[in-house]
Amino acid sequence: MTDPALHPELLRIRADFPALAARPRGKPVIYFDNACTTLRPESVAAAIADQVRTGAACHGRSYHRLGRAATDTLARARHAVLRLIGAERPEEVIFVRSATEGLNMVARSLGLGPGDVVLTTDQEHNANLIPWQRLTRSHRIRHEIMPLGSGFDMAEFRRRLRRGVRLVSVFHTSNLTGATLPVAEICHEARRHKSLVLIDGAQSVMTHEIDLASMGADFFVFSLHKMMGPTGLGVLWGRAALLERLEPLIVGGDTVTDATYGDCTFAPLPARLEAGVANLDAAAGVEAAVDYLLQLERRHIHSHVVALNEIATEGLRRIPRVRVLGPPAPAERGAIVNFTMDGVGSHSLARLLDERAGVMVRHGKHCGHAWYNALGVEESVRASFAVYNTEAEVEVLLETVAKVDGMLE
Repeated sequence: MTDPALHPELLRIRADFPALAARPRGKPVIYFDNACTTLRPESVAAAIADQVRTGAACHGRSYHRLGRAATDTLARARHAVLRLIGAERPEEVIFVRSATEGLNMVARSLGLGPGDVVLTTDQEHNANLIPWQRLTRSHRIRHEIMPLGSGFDMAEFRRRLRRGVRLVSVFHTSNLTGATLPVAEICHEARRHKSLVLIDGAQSVMTHEIDLASMGADFFVFSLHKMMGPTGLGVLWGRAALLERLEPLIVGGDTVTDATYGDCTFAPLPARLEAGVANLDAAAGVEAAVDYLLQLERRHIHSHVVALNEIATEGLRRIPRVRVLGPPAPAERGAIVNFTMDGVGSHSLARLLDERAGVMVRHGKHCGHAWYNALGVEESVRASFAVYNTEAEVEVLLETVAKVDGMLE
């Protein structure tokens, strides 16, 4: 959507995203599914395409020029991640397929056993719920779930820590409500009680400044596809001493430096936790994505999406059958507005938005089935904003939802 009233800087940003120029069914693309996967700027697409065209070698294994180029591509991606999250040691950056794989790697490899307590909240993504459920059965850990209610209760958190917690595993920003937890304070309190902390940063890495040195987390995971980067690549960051204690989840390939028919010697970090040939096509897009994101500055992105959320929230609250989920203040929901409409299923509403106005949203339980079931909410529609979205696009969303509401009278 090209709006002549748009600020020139926003017009320039939108021009960087080829997907916004498409006209499916003759309608402009209004993409509000950014909490699932963001669009990619041309610079990221070009970096990936160049690797696909010219790269054809294994990293770290072949010395010829293409092999050295592959090794360099992966190294640059690793150093770009360090710049993004405020870390310093490249061996602490482990490339995985996604934040989901990173969470599962910690769950399966940390050595949790009978009686160990893992504490999460009641609004976690399935990726930070199901692994702990499985370990309660297979390893007899204790999984405790702390209800958030209207916010994070630090006094209750301290009480639980005093009873003994091996690992605190929580989101930074919720994919369900957009709420952001006080992770630095959580890490501080956990450290006082000798508990480890794993932070799911999948929803925060695009809109929040991440400084792991000041945050104090022991592990941090995120996916590149939620920050204008490639799909199929995620990051598990961890303190080196802890990563070295992880039992490799997948073995073979370059995870070892030597092997006999009876035993093997595992490689140092990060290779010991990165089995197989890396996804070099995706890795080629990491540096471009980080450069683009840091150039925009995440505090500006956050201000922009909150401003859009304020318009969306105000408009949705004027529609009789609509109920917004999560904290009442848009500023506390960041880029996400998650809502239901009485009398219309989420699938039907999402389909109508797409077919009638080209508005693309997510519908369903958003990989948070347990939360929905506990609330007694069947499903919802989630609109999530990014730096390239506009006020005019939000108005189209509101107008279309209002028309659907009018059809029910």
